[in-house]
Amino acid sequence: MYGRNINFTLLAPSLWAVVEAIASNVEEEKYKRMLFKTGDNSGFIVEVFENISIAGKKIETMKALQGLSEQAMAKVSIQEGSVIKK
Repeated sequence: MYGRNINFTLLAPSLWAVVEAIASNVEEEKYKRMLFKTGDNSGFIVEVFENISIAGKKIETMKALQGLSEQAMAKVSIQEGSVIKK
């Protein structure tokens, strides 16, 4: 299992409509995405993939949020990693 966490702070609360359009909740067999709102202009997105290969193919949400960051409309940080197996 592989995961990605995208934290963001929006320049304006009105940008939530954009975030909701690009990061709505999804639940598929090998992929799950959940959007969480932590404040009027902040939140995070959790994506869970069956493996790193699928994560490498499903980058549209990450690219869209990075686009907001490049346009100075949001601050974005991304963390990724694998589940530790014992």
